[in-house]
Amino acid sequence: MRLQVSTLAPVARPRMTSTSTFFPRMHPVLTRVETSRRKRQFFAHHRRLNNRGLPPELLLLIFEHVYADSTLNGEWIACSPQSRTQFPFAPAAVCKAWRDVLASVPRFWTRIIINLDTTKLSDINTYLHLSRKLTFEITVTRDQQFLSNSRTNNDDEGAQAAIVMALIVPHLHRCRALCFQLLRSSSLPALRHLNVTAPLLERLKLQCGVDDGEHPLVGSLDPEQWRFYAPMLRHLFLNGRNFRDACALRWVESLQNLEDLCVSRYSGGKYPTGELHLHDVLLIVDRLHRLFGTFQKLTLQDVSFDGILTREDGYDIQIEAVSLQSIDLSTVRTIFMSKTGPAPRLVHIKHELSPCVYHIRLTQADTLVLEGPFSHMANAINIWDGNCLSIKNCPTFDDRTIRDIHRLWDPSKLTSPNWSQLKIDNCTEFSADALLALIDARNDAVQRARDRDITSQAPFNYLQVLQVHGGPPISPEDAEAFKERLLTFEWHEAATGITH
Repeated sequence: MRLQVSTLAPVARPRMTSTSTFFPRMHPVLTRVETSRRKRQFFAHHRRLNNRGLPPELLLLIFEHVYADSTLNGEWIACSPQSRTQFPFAPAAVCKAWRDVLASVPRFWTRIIINLDTTKLSDINTYLHLSRKLTFEITVTRDQQFLSNSRTNNDDEGAQAAIVMALIVPHLHRCRALCFQLLRSSSLPALRHLNVTAPLLERLKLQCGVDDGEHPLVGSLDPEQWRFYAPMLRHLFLNGRNFRDACALRWVESLQNLEDLCVSRYSGGKYPTGELHLHDVLLIVDRLHRLFGTFQKLTLQDVSFDGILTREDGYDIQIEAVSLQSIDLSTVRTIFMSKTGPAPRLVHIKHELSPCVYHIRLTQADTLVLEGPFSHMANAINIWDGNCLSIKNCPTFDDRTIRDIHRLWDPSKLTSPNWSQLKIDNCTEFSADALLALIDARNDAVQRARDRDITSQAPFNYLQVLQVHGGPPISPEDAEAFKERLLTFEWHEAATGITH
């Protein structure tokens, strides 16, 4: 018996993408507006054709091409769950004939997106069953207008999320990715209630926009018999309260395939299950790195720690990357002061305020990424000794900051001898003249260092790579001057789109 999705809710202005002969591939110079216009024409054209009886076989062939454009090597291509053009939901909303054809192919339904503000709860079981016995991934989210408004008060969010989770649980044995992105932490599924087996689960994401406390059913006592079996889990994204529970249950440190851990949204405060300490996070990283060697990246986002560290001999955080976003900089300093051995290869510090990054000693991070409006950037850069410096979305990266970088250099000692690459993204408050002066000053400093010690084996690197994306406009003469001084030069102007 063929399943039909005749009750699917309409989707506003649905569109489809395809590179098949039914929708010719877009010319590379077409603008996004023109591309969208052609897609809408294609969509309307085929709806009219179907009203005159477009054969199901032809429809199926079209949908196969659209599916192929939505996947890569059998995996769904990541895209925003807020999009109204998701396949297969957009074409399924056109008419019953299209829904019937789509419902006949289980692999079309192996990515499920549930929007608590628009998806009918009665449709969720239909979605889950359409994929038959295939592995699937599912995302439960809200409309962007709710996620971006922290003052939104929707008493139904927690109850709706609980109903959706209850519908998902019987299918978790074939779930590959489970993602909840909701407004409030109290609405998220509580990790201690996931007493289930998920042998194929590779990605678990329980994240929120606001930390408003515990799930209402969470008590102070740990469950007596709890076993969330997910041996294939590689990517774990938890809000702070669920991560604290994971630490108390000693669950995370048993995940031998874990590569990526993100802890977000924790405001502190006294709650029945205790507090989340910085020690808890660093100890998990240390144990995962020592025991299994597969752990690569730690992300901390908008988390308030008490800063208590109880391990006197430090923590091993020599992993591939650490990203610290909206974290108090005193906590950042504590993290790197407590490490044993080298720092992570890549350190990313992002902040929406304008904190001072001075005195954060990241001397062993090969790549340093500073994102946001930092103050006293020159001081932080001059006590870093890595290879690649990346500046992103930083209005305080201006000519004065660039001048301060080389004016603070010690003439008798080369600052940051390993530095050879500078990458700048979405910054427009500096000039080409200031950067050319920095490059010339660097070249002079390197030459002096080499002249002082011609037998030294230590690296004395010139600034060889400059990549600017979304920068200020420059003249052709400036572009030539950069090319004469550098091995690799790229410059994309934000205002004009011109690339040099």
